[in-house]
Amino acid sequence: MFMSSIGTVPLMFGFGAVSSMLSRKFSRNMMKVSAVLVIALGIVMANRGLALSGFSLPSLPFSVSNETQSGSIATVHNGIQIVTTRLSPGSYEPIIVQKGIPVKWIIRAQKGDINGCNNEIVIPKFNKSQKLEVGDNLIEFTPNETGTFVYCCWMGMIRSTITVVDDINNINPGEG
Repeated sequence: MFMSSIGTVPLMFGFGAVSSMLSRKFSRNMMKVSAVLVIALGIVMANRGLALSGFSLPSLPFSVSNETQSGSIATVHNGIQIVTTRLSPGSYEPIIVQKGIPVKWIIRAQKGDINGCNNEIVIPKFNKSQKLEVGDNLIEFTPNETGTFVYCCWMGMIRSTITVVDDINNINPGEG
């Protein structure tokens, strides 16, 4: 905290000195623009916090949501659902699974795909958090209710969905 304040205080004093030298009209306009920016950033940060809690406001034009329309559909083998996705540097793939059957979700990550933001997945609905490494990463959970649930990076910036359906056999590939 101390080091942060040492870096911040000179900048704040500098802005104060510059704004006192500017005309009143320009200062008022600058304050209005600053207020709008603070409100917009507040909405973005609130949306990221909501994503970490399992909610999402996808209609915001400045929210980062890189999901596609369809998702990877799980296949059931010996009473376990298996779904495989590939990690991308700026997005997560949505998945579709069936209610009541344990899921083994394999996320394949190559060396250049993992970065500071996407290196950990948080799935609030299933109380899961997984640090991702190069290679195959396994996340296991059992969905007990249908619906669409948000998962995101540890910062809430990159997000996608897990859609849980009653019967995986009634899903057509590409439908999502």
